Amino acid sequence: MFEDTPIRPTVRVVIRKGPLVLVQVKSREGGPRYLTLPGGRQEPGESMADCARRECLEEIGVIPVLGDVLHVADVFRTREGGLRQLSEVLFAATVPDSYVPRLGSHPDKRQVATDWVDPAACGADFLPRYDLALIDPDAPVYLGALRCETP
Repeated sequence: MFEDTPIRPTVRVVIRKGPLVLVQVKSREGGPRYLTLPGGRQEPGESMADCARRECLEEIGVIPVLGDVLHVADVFRTREGGLRQLSEVLFAATVPDSYVPRLGSHPDKRQVATDWVDPAACGADFLPRYDLALIDPDAPVYLGALRCETP
């Protein structure tokens, strides 16, 4: 609906359980798996917090309790038809201790699972490379420009 928007506002959440982070496991047909943080496009009239809650319910089947903003990044994706720019805001969040990773009622089209992973062990599987910020406690709030090429 808003595909012609030159810069797309996006909200993601960082949900931790000890050293692990909750991720979406995605794959293109016949391609390798890759990992993303839960979240997505902010709709007009929707606050960033409401967007994060809605996207998590749709994708990972739970409404998280949001904390502070952790990071902000400009993400650039090359897609059919040109370059897409996303302005991404990452919130700290928590889920109940009883939460078991699962797909929500409306997972992303390439999402095949939800899982707890160690970002230090995932490396290039993360798109964009948020694993670098998630393992560095001194990572800046503004992560700069990140390229995101899906496999």
